[in-house]
Amino acid sequence: LDIGLPDMDGRELARRIRAGLGERTPLLIALTGYGSAADRQAALDAGLDHYLVKPANIQQLEALLARSQASLG
Repeated sequence: LDIGLPDMDGRELARRIRAGLGERTPLLIALTGYGSAADRQAALDAGLDHYLVKPANIQQLEALLARSQASLG
């Protein structure tokens, strides 16, 4: 999710996804230009699982996705 989305930012979208899907919630990764520690913490508090700052490191993103896939069995 992009944190800087118009109308509804990525943090609010994450909150709504978590509230609507409960235990079935997918992996949520922030991809954003906001890189401060406060921005990161606010996103994690909103329910995002990981926080990547643009430009994202593709190897890091691939590793996060691989770990998530592996945890599904």
